[in-house]
Amino acid sequence: MYLNNLFVYGTLLPGLENYQRFVENYKPVVYVAKAKGVMYYLPEDGYPVVLSGEGEIKGVMFDTREMPVILPQIDEIQKYTGVESQSHLIREIKDVVLESGETVKAHMYLWPPSKAQWLRENAQVIPDGDWAKFLKEKLASK
Repeated sequence: MYLNNLFVYGTLLPGLENYQRFVENYKPVVYVAKAKGVMYYLPEDGYPVVLSGEGEIKGVMFDTREMPVILPQIDEIQKYTGVESQSHLIREIKDVVLESGETVKAHMYLWPPSKAQWLRENAQVIPDGDWAKFLKEKLASK
């Protein structure tokens, strides 16, 4: 099922390289948004992932009719195959709350539940679920 909405929280955020590479040219409408989950930083890979949970993930939602063109490209970089055991990340449709308070459905990439234990043992939790803030603090501490 394709929706025109995609919630992102990491390397696809506006201003970052993957946004410029895969999304910017399609000129999506961008909404500040949040979703439920727990964010982890993968130090060896240098990017965040989200595991389903009750925390808050800060990000943005893209809305564009070009989503059927964009998603297959992003599926490839996220190593999403449609089969959890063969995917690095999975893509699910989740509730996303826009800054206006409206709740909408959007595609969201998540860490597979079957690999949750590995993530808890090998990654760092980002308690506030804010990748942009985490990146700024990481750069400031260098």
